[in-house]
Amino acid sequence: MKLLWTADLKMNTVHITDVCRALWHLRNVGGRGEIFNLCDKGHTTQGVISTMVSELFQIEHDYFGTILSNLARVNMTSAVEESNEKHLAPWSTACARDGIENTPLSPYIDKELLYNKHLSVDGRKIEMTGFHYDVPEVNVKLLKEIVEDYVAMGIFPPSLETWKMLV
Repeated sequence: MKLLWTADLKMNTVHITDVCRALWHLRNVGGRGEIFNLCDKGHTTQGVISTMVSELFQIEHDYFGTILSNLARVNMTSAVEESNEKHLAPWSTACARDGIENTPLSPYIDKELLYNKHLSVDGRKIEMTGFHYDVPEVNVKLLKEIVEDYVAMGIFPPSLETWKMLV
């Protein structure tokens, strides 16, 4: 898997249980019209996520780096089309092979997500209200749980659970 830009691109994360807990917490202590960003303490980057995904699915990853990524940015539409063509067919094949007819999951990526833009917010404001994050950062075990939940829901092809093949 080869990615645009570098490993340092920020991509904040937050666990769904913390999102649900934060909503309930703010229902009780939040002020009307106040805005809170939610973000775990992991300082997650494209490199952190890519390393975990690579470990989980037993794939290798690398980066094009700044120079080649800037060249791709000149014709990002073409780069996105090429990436989507490369990933959509194998995904569809895996879904068909495993009997998944409808899923909200897709490897399709929008052009805007490939620009060199950090996806990062400050999630500390909510902590001033007494809230604390139970899941301080994403890890491989949590990603594996998510995939296993998706498989159980019938929206992720079980044949792609490569870690089960290694046992």
